[in-house]
Amino acid sequence: MIPAVYSTSPSPKVSERYRFVPTHEYVTELEAQGWQLESAKAPKARKSDPQFGLHVVTFRRQWDAAGTESLGGLTPRIHLLNSHNGTSRTKIILGIFRLICSNGLMVSSGQISQISFRHDRSAKDTATVLSELFKTDAMQSIETARRWDSVSLTWEQQVDFAEKAKELRFGRGSNVYAGSLLDPRRVADQGDSLWKTFNRVQENIVGGGVRFAGMRRRARAITNISKKVDLNQSLWELAESYASA
Repeated sequence: MIPAVYSTSPSPKVSERYRFVPTHEYVTELEAQGWQLESAKAPKARKSDPQFGLHVVTFRRQWDAAGTESLGGLTPRIHLLNSHNGTSRTKIILGIFRLICSNGLMVSSGQISQISFRHDRSAKDTATVLSELFKTDAMQSIETARRWDSVSLTWEQQVDFAEKAKELRFGRGSNVYAGSLLDPRRVADQGDSLWKTFNRVQENIVGGGVRFAGMRRRARAITNISKKVDLNQSLWELAESYASA
């Protein structure tokens, strides 16, 4: 159980002007809109009280995924990031999830939605807005995946994509071999389409395990919530730039 999800008051360190919206109210309202609570996580922070610190709650929605099998069997998800100590805004990301590998694919671009706001909106209003966005944006993201799956990349283009993705995660001049980011972890991810290339790179970068050149050390998986969200968004935008080109 994540204590912050069920907090009934904000941190005593926030000012009197701070508006507190309990995370469990978001849970109640989103479940009423047809979303199912899937998981709740919180980063390990030494200086943050677990009752008030940053936490993420993930919701999944049942829907007919027929026709997306070749893409990995996609289903929509909501990732709600919240805190009760004034250290972050509330952020809600409507994303898609690949069932084939459970890699927690979160996307954010012109085709998928992200809402970020101060603690000044009720949980009910937020759930209503998300319900409206879901009607169009989730399906648009699936269409984006289909479009990427129809775009073939040469090996040189795949390596170029991996090089740019490597820089997003490890920085310029990193000695991680970009080609290792293209290694498939399952047969279904083999192929030269932009969609398959994106998913191979995304999983290897976020999930860790790739080696640094000339070293035994392997890259660690990203566990920081905000960093994982930001990297996933950057990778999605990078892929879209290839599709547009």
